[in-house]
Amino acid sequence: MKILDWLKSLPVFIKDVRMEIKRTSFPTKEEVIDTTLVVIVVCIIFGVFLWLVDQAIFSIIQYFLEKMA
Repeated sequence: MKILDWLKSLPVFIKDVRMEIKRTSFPTKEEVIDTTLVVIVVCIIFGVFLWLVDQAIFSIIQYFLEKMA
């Protein structure tokens, strides 16, 4: 019974999906390229920052371990 109800509502669902796709605005190619470049640059900057923090913490830990030995 539930399967029949689902099959009956399928055409309405497909119609609604098509209407929603027509209302959707998609970004232009330039917008996609620009935002992709921003994401890549931010990831690189954040990666370098985390690497520097890691190096600083490593140096501090190494300093204290040498003092204790």
